[in-house]
Amino acid sequence: MIGGMTLEEAIAVLRSPEGKDETRRVYLLRTAVDWAEITIRSRQVDREDAESLVNAVAAKAEDLFPGSAETFAIVYGVRLKRVIEETYGSGN
Repeated sequence: MIGGMTLEEAIAVLRSPEGKDETRRVYLLRTAVDWAEITIRSRQVDREDAESLVNAVAAKAEDLFPGSAETFAIVYGVRLKRVIEETYGSGN
């Protein structure tokens, strides 16, 4: 069982139109976050643009998952802030 759900039930949820849409949105967000991290680490942008990039990814997360700003900040915002600090040094 997975969280009170059998494996078969979990597979059925993932195969449903809603499950497929959720999977697609998660994929798009992860791709955006990974691309932002790679772009920042490669120093293709300056610090200000890196911070703008993180804000743009946060806005995309909100578009994909309305009401997710706080979750994004906790899950991905902390990660991307750390990447900026590792790449450009502490900002203040």
